[in-house]
Amino acid sequence: MSAVTEIAPSDPRGVPEIEAVIERHGWGSLIRGGLTAFPGRNENWAGTTTAGVQVFIKKIDGPDAPARFDRALSFTQLAHRAPDVPSPLCIAWDEPSRVLVFELLPGARSGSHLARSGSFTDVMAGDAGRIVGRLHRITVDEALDTTPPSWPRLDGLRALTVSDFVARSGAQLELFGLLQNDCRLVSAITVLGEHSRRAPAAPTHCDLRLDQFLAYNGTLHLADWEELRAEDPARDVGAFLGEWVHRCVRAIARDGAVTPETIISSGVRNLERSRPLLRAFWNGYQEAGEVTDPQLASRSAAYAGWHLLDRVLAASTERARLHALDRAGIGIARKLLCSPDDFRDALGLPASQSGARS
Repeated sequence: MSAVTEIAPSDPRGVPEIEAVIERHGWGSLIRGGLTAFPGRNENWAGTTTAGVQVFIKKIDGPDAPARFDRALSFTQLAHRAPDVPSPLCIAWDEPSRVLVFELLPGARSGSHLARSGSFTDVMAGDAGRIVGRLHRITVDEALDTTPPSWPRLDGLRALTVSDFVARSGAQLELFGLLQNDCRLVSAITVLGEHSRRAPAAPTHCDLRLDQFLAYNGTLHLADWEELRAEDPARDVGAFLGEWVHRCVRAIARDGAVTPETIISSGVRNLERSRPLLRAFWNGYQEAGEVTDPQLASRSAAYAGWHLLDRVLAASTERARLHALDRAGIGIARKLLCSPDDFRDALGLPASQSGARS
């Protein structure tokens, strides 16, 4: 796999399991000159072995590492039933050390890079919709994790533990303070979680972001399966839509001073420009098979709002205060969560219950 922003990798000799896996498969050893790495929560290395095999290696660490490794590996078992879900092939792994080895997609560009450069087209959005739709049409089997994802985070919406309070930045505490005092928003998030638990489950990526899509040799690939579960497919649909709403919010600053007036006018204008792309995603999603869940569009719109809140929370990790754009994002997220049906058309979703079945 490849990405846009490269960083200096750590010395792989500090992880002897990597060399052991490579040697066990007859690929020689990693050529240390020319190794690269990419930002992310997992340590990783991209390069070539002495046998000429191009590899992307990831070591799963951190909280919930064993479960994340198992989920990532479960896609390799699902992949034989998902030939139309392009993804970098996992070619080797070592369970004790939680090392995964993938085929490298040299020169691949991430969806987030393409979006920043204005190169993520309506055609790509349709491809993304078809990939996600095909994933959701695969029959759930016993290999898939059924534990609920960590979001929406209902913990912290009413109160934080002492340890969580100490670990949070000033901006994050400010965000939780806003949420905890907004009874209607907390209720809307709670209701979304309840509706999601009752929804028909499907294989769901559950961590869908633009940087998980990789464009390589004219084909869009979907990567990073550490949160794969049998879950509500609205999580993925809403996350893709939410990525573009988030981009629309960030673009407000480029339109001038951030005021209540510019937030509304610029936000609406930016979303209007993105609507053909969002509609292309939904049309591609429908091409993968009939949408029989009449509430999928409504939950997806609400999840777009939650995704926006999640992005604000993640971006506030090291900030002392929320920025004006953060507050703009929170306000838009609130509207999506509290009144999702009012925004289905703006998000390129069917505007009526009957449309959800088409």
